[in-house]
Parts: sequence; C-alpha cells; structure tokens
Amino acid sequence: MKSIDWNEVARSFKNTLSLRRTKITLYMAMVLWVAVATQMIVNRVFQEDIKITEAFVKTNTDEMQSSIEIAAEYSSGDLSAEDKKTLICDLAAKMGLTIDKDISVWEEGDRSEFYYYKRAKKATTEIKVISVGQEEDDLWVMKHYIIVRLSIQEGIAGIDKYKSVLEKAFDKLKVKDMQVTLKYEGNQEGDLTSEQKHEVAQLLVDELQGEIALEYDEGDMYTVYAYTGMLKEYVTSMDNKINIQIAISYNEITNKTRITLATPILSDNW
Repeated sequence: MKSIDWNEVARSFKNTLSLRRTKITLYMAMVLWVAVATQMIVNRVFQEDIKITEAFVKTNTDEMQSSIEIAAEYSSGDLSAEDKKTLICDLAAKMGLTIDKDISVWEEGDRSEFYYYKRAKKATTEIKVISVGQEEDDLWVMKHYIIVRLSIQEGIAGIDKYKSVLEKAFDKLKVKDMQVTLKYEGNQEGDLTSEQKHEVAQLLVDELQGEIALEYDEGDMYTVYAYTGMLKEYVTSMDNKINIQIAISYNEITNKTRITLATPILSDNW
C-alpha cells in the first residue's frame, strides 16, 4: 500500500485555498470597480447640472429665476380620463406637490388637454396630458403627450433637484422622445453695449467648456447659440450642433437688461 505524502496533500490544499482566495479577491475588486464606475457616472451627470447653475451665477444678475420643461410622448391608443388624471397626480406627488383642486379639462375636436396649474409664493407648476388624434399608416390613432413645467422665482439652485426627480419619473413611465429644457434668467441694471453682451455670453460658454456656433446682434435682442460636450442632448441647425442658447434683451421701461441661458434651446409653448 502506497503511503500518503502528507506534505503533498498540504501543498495541494494550500494551492486550492490560494486559488479560491484569488478568485474571491478578483470578484470583490470587480464589484467595487463597477460600483465606483456607476457612482462616477451618477456624479458626472449631477455635476453637469450643478455646473450650469454655477455658470449662470457668475453673470452677477439680480432677480434670478429658473425653470424646467419636460415633454415626451407617453403612448398610443386608449387612455381614459381617469388614467390621465392619475398620471398628473402621480407626477405631482413625485414633485412633492399636493393636488388641492380639480384637474381641468379642455376638449376640441380630436384634441384634448387634462392639466393642473398651481401658483405658490415662489414657484409655479403646470402638468399636462395632451391627446391628439392623427392619421398614421392609413389608421387613425390617438397620441398622448406629457408636459411638465416648473418655474422657481427668486432662486436657481433648486432646479437641479427637480430635474433629477422628473427625469427618473419620466423614465419609469417608459416615455419616448423625452425633451428636457432648462432655463435661467436674471437682470442687470441699464442697457449693455454690444461688447458687454458678447462678454457675458462668452463667460457662460467658457464656463460650460463650449464654443460659440452662431451669434446674432439685432440691437434690442442679442442671441448666441453654442455647443458643449458637457451636455449629452443637442439639436442641429445649419450643420451646427447646439445645446446652449443665450438671449440678452433690454427693457426701456424698467431700464434693465434681461439675460437668459437655456439648454439645449428655448422651447416654444405647447
């Protein structure tokens, strides 16, 4: 009978433990790297929003206010009145808003709007569900859209939080073609010269690590369109990528110059 080499058994056992320990270490390292990478992505997205706010603060404007508008296609097909009201109530709850009156309804032909509007001391909120009938592939279908607008007076810092909350809420609804518009506004005393307007615009573009694509000076309205790689969304105009719009206008009655920064561009009302 062959004798057992206990030294060999010990070495084999030790090697097995060492291999298992190595696998566990590598696994833990991979998990940690995934966690770190995820956090870096989250931080980067959040910091992008903070960076826009910080950039606008440097314009040294008074009476600052900010707003956000999110619009997206929700679904096609049947959506009852109760479904629309529930959508509005759920979005309001996500924003910490209490529905304290009836949701309004407007209908005309193949278009309807369910909407809730609330004005508080320093904020206004509007939530809409718009339904439009249209022909698609020789079939008549109903398209449904959700629009949320929030405007904060006397401050711009809080808009970053609401942007994050609303984007997550819209993502959970599995909407299509979501469009997010941020807008910051403030006033400076007096009428700025063309050179001063350009300096303000250049400051904002530089702070956002962008480059000016188009610039228009029409006297009473000065407009700049620019692009920055910091922001993932953009539109294309005349073969130029654009995700920053700056508008500067003078009001003779108040003797104040209004400075507006929007990303990606100022949106039209629905």
